[in-house]
Amino acid sequence: MENSQSIVFVQFFSLIALSCAIAWTLLATLLHIAPRASWCFAAANTFTVIGILLYTQRTEAINYLYWFVADMTILLGFALVHWGCQYLFKQALSYRFDLILLTTAALLMLLVPPSVIYAVYLVIVMSMTAAIFISLSGIDNFRAVKKHLPLYYAALLNVPFFTIGLLFIIRAIVLLFSPQQLAHISAADKLNSPLVLWSYIILLLLTNLVLFGNALARLVFKVARLANKDQLTGLWNRHALLDKLKQVDALWLRNDLAYSLMVLDLDHFKRINDTYGHLAGDKVLKHTAETLQNTLRKIDFICRYGGEEFLIILPLTDKKEAQIVAEKIQQKIKESVIVWQKKHISTTLSIGYATCKTHLSIEQLLQLADDAMYLAKSRGRNTICSLDSIEQANEIISTTRQ
Repeated sequence: MENSQSIVFVQFFSLIALSCAIAWTLLATLLHIAPRASWCFAAANTFTVIGILLYTQRTEAINYLYWFVADMTILLGFALVHWGCQYLFKQALSYRFDLILLTTAALLMLLVPPSVIYAVYLVIVMSMTAAIFISLSGIDNFRAVKKHLPLYYAALLNVPFFTIGLLFIIRAIVLLFSPQQLAHISAADKLNSPLVLWSYIILLLLTNLVLFGNALARLVFKVARLANKDQLTGLWNRHALLDKLKQVDALWLRNDLAYSLMVLDLDHFKRINDTYGHLAGDKVLKHTAETLQNTLRKIDFICRYGGEEFLIILPLTDKKEAQIVAEKIQQKIKESVIVWQKKHISTTLSIGYATCKTHLSIEQLLQLADDAMYLAKSRGRNTICSLDSIEQANEIISTTRQ
C-alpha cells in the first residue's frame, strides 16, 4: 500500500465485508434463516476480506501467498456464493463443476510465476473464472425467483449479478487487447487505484444486498406457504382453498373448462381414535393424504377440509370423469392397509361431488359437494353420491329427515 487513501479504502471494505459476514452468521445461528446458505455467504465474505488483505502485501517479488493464494481465496468466495444461492432455493448443487472450474483456474495460474511480470495473464484467468461463478449465481437466482415473481421483476432483481459478471468479462477483454491498462482496471499489482477500490466496495454491497433480499424473500414465501398448509398432512388448508377455487372458477367462466368439487370423509374415524388412540388417527390421516397425492394429478388441488374431511378441486373434470376419479380413490383407500403397533387398520371413504354449473356460485357448489358427502354417509358409508342442484339437495335432505 503506497498511500493513506488506499489504506482507508481497504479498511472500509474489510469493515463492510466482516459486518456482512457477522450478519449472515446471526441469520444462520440465532434466526435459523436458511442456515446452510447463510453459512456459505458468511464464509464468502470472510474469504473476500482475506483475499483483499493478501492483495495489499503484493510486491514485485515472486510470492505464491500474495498472488496465487489470494486469487484462489477470492474465487473460492465466489464459489461459496454460488453454492449458497443453490442452498437458498433448494436447487441441485454443482460442487463437481465448480471444483473442476476452481482446479482449472488454479492450474492455469500455476503455469507462470506469480509476479507483476505475468499480472495481465493472471488477472485474465481470475476475471473469467469469477465471471462464470457470478453469472451462474445470477442464472440460478433468476430461475428460482421467476417462479414467484413476474419475469420483469425477476430479471431486474438479478441485474447486479449479471452486471458484475459482465464487468469481469470486460476487464479480461480489455487486458487481453490492451495490457497497458492493467494499472487502471486491476488491483493485481497494488491496491492504489480509487476506481478499483470503489468497484470492489460496490460489488460487495450489491452482491450482499441481492442475497439478503433473496433470503428474506425466500423466508416470506416459506411463511406464506406454511400459512396455507395443514401441519399434520402437508396438504393445503381451508385458508388456501377459496383462492384456488376462485382461480379455477374464473378459468371455467372464461374458457368453458369444467371442474368438479369432491368432499371425502373417513368412515368411522372416531372409532379409530377411540380404539387405537389419537396417534393412530393421525397416521390414518397422513396415510390418506399420501394416497390421495399419489392417486391424483398434479393439477388437482387437495385440501384438508377439517377433521377427517378432505376436499379436492378437480380442474378440467366433468361429472362423468369425477365419478371415475371418485371410484379410483375409493378403491385405492379400500385396498390400502395401515399397520399400527402390529395391528392392521382398514379405512373406507364416503365421497360426495358436484360439477360446476352456470347457475351455481362457488359457495353453492361447495355446499352441494358437502351435502352429497353426507348423503353418501346416510346411505351406509363407503359410497359415492353426487348432487346437481340446490333443489335436489333440499329435497333429499328433507326426505332423509322424515
